[in-house]
Parts: sequence; structure tokens; C-alpha cells
Amino acid sequence: MAYLRDLLIQAGGLPPADRQLLLFQRWLAEKLPAIDDAGHRQLLELFAAWHVQRRLNTLAGRGPLTGKQVQQARDDIHLATAFLDHLAERGRSLADCTQADVDAWYAGGHTARRLTHAFLRWAMRSKHMQKAAVPHRSTSNPAPIAQHQRLALLRQLVNHDDVPLQDRVAALLVLLYAQPLARIARLGTDDVLHEDGEVLVRLGDPPSPVPAPFAGMLLDYLGQRPNTMTATDPDARWLFPGRRAGQPMTPETLELRLRHLAFPTQRGRTAAIRHLVLQAPAPVVARMLGYQDDTTAQLAAEAGGTWRHYAPGDHSR
Repeated sequence: MAYLRDLLIQAGGLPPADRQLLLFQRWLAEKLPAIDDAGHRQLLELFAAWHVQRRLNTLAGRGPLTGKQVQQARDDIHLATAFLDHLAERGRSLADCTQADVDAWYAGGHTARRLTHAFLRWAMRSKHMQKAAVPHRSTSNPAPIAQHQRLALLRQLVNHDDVPLQDRVAALLVLLYAQPLARIARLGTDDVLHEDGEVLVRLGDPPSPVPAPFAGMLLDYLGQRPNTMTATDPDARWLFPGRRAGQPMTPETLELRLRHLAFPTQRGRTAAIRHLVLQAPAPVVARMLGYQDDTTAQLAAEAGGTWRHYAPGDHSR
């Protein structure tokens, strides 16, 4: 059904709709009625309507949802359900939940149960439970790879012709421009500019120059993108077309492909952004790469960049 719906949307037979949002709504319509406890079901319906779906609608308004965003929404519901069951086993309801109940829940595994945070905070804000402290642990990014490792990986991506070009191009966008896979998956062919002999990639404003030999790789890839010879996607504008009509390759698919190459995606991205904010003012890097100023400023401060006192704005005068 999802495949047929994508074809009809692509052909104009159905109005545009966020595929991931539709899949989540269908899943939720099957999940909630299957909950036996009427009180739990009512709480979860409220949580789903006023927090989970509201958040997804906001994200969908900014751009197509990713599979990871929808999976997190499902996990929010799963863990909220499990927490209510945990309280029932202790002879309590959400209304009389205590700090000891919350602590006992997280003692069973903080990392696995971290997504319960959203439900607990919603329940406290909406007066469904009394105030309690929610355990917090830092989830900061892993340590970046060293600069010499990053440069070695870049050389390998240029020279390893046995690796599919699409994987090498995706990895280059991570190592050169610190782009997350969710953003890479949404790039279009019109985001690659070839003007006056120079190749640029539009990630923010202004577009970023692509140095040789990576510029040649990117232009070669434009002429051999996958999934463009099928009946569903003959005119795909995506830089990484997917197999479904009108859909790009998912970030999850890109992640699996790079993981198969043992490519350190997250650590490589962290290394790239840290290197960039040491070479130029954080606000300039933010605008060119599509980041928030606060994010790059924080990274520059952590890296000890000499540009950290640079004031953003127009310096041409």
C-alpha cells in the first residue's frame, strides 16, 4: 500500500503527504486500542496527541520526516506504556507516582529508558503526576577522529575505485562539510552548482566551494546516480534517489552503507566541524554549512578556536 500511495502521489493522483507521518499515524491507530488498561490507554492517547504527534507535525512542517524521527516517536509511546506497567506492578498509578518509583525505573537501565523523559515531563506539566527529578546523564558526541585520520580517510575515498561512488560522495560530504546524513539525504541535484569552471555545493548561504579532486568525483556521480533507470523515478531530482517514487534514499540506508565500509560517520563529522571552526569564524561556518550559530560557536569554544570573539554580521564596510 505504501508503494502504491507513493506512485499515486508522484503521478498527481493523491495530494502530497508526508509518508513517514502517515505510517506513524497508522501504527498509532493500531497500537493504542490494543492496550487493555483503560486508564493507561487514555493517558497514552493524551500524550500521543499533545506531545508526540504535535512534535512530529512541527518537524514535518520544516521538511520531510526521517525514519529515525518516527522511530523515536514510537519509542516514546513504547516506553511510556512500559513505565505505566512498571507503576502498576508496584501498586501505583501515575497520579501517586513517587521519586522512588522513578528512580527504580531508571535503575533498570538509564540508556535504554532515556526516552521516558518526554513522557514524565509531559505528565508533570499537565498535572497528571507530581513533581519528580528526572535522572540526567550527558549524551555528548563521541570524541572526533584525529585530523591526520580524517585526511587519510579523504585520500582513501579519492583512490578506492572499488567502493561505490555514491558511498564515497556521501562520506566526502561528511568529512569535508560536517553534514549529517539526514541533511545529505535531502540534497538535490540543483544543490550542486557548476559555474565558470568552479563546482559548489549549496548547504547554506553562500554555497561552499568543492576542491579538486572531489569536484570531479561529484560531477561524475551526477551522471551515474542510482535508482534513476526505474519507472518510478526517471526524473528524480534527489542527489541520492531512493527506490520509492519521488523519495530520496533514507538516512538509515546511507548509514548502513557507510557502516558496511567501517566509516566513522559521527566521529568523522565531529572532526570536520571542529576543524572548520578553527579555520574560520563560527558564524561564517554556520551560514555556509546550514548550522545554527550557537552550535558552531560552542564547538569553536570547545576546540579553543582563535575566532571565538569574532562578531557576526556584515564586515564589508
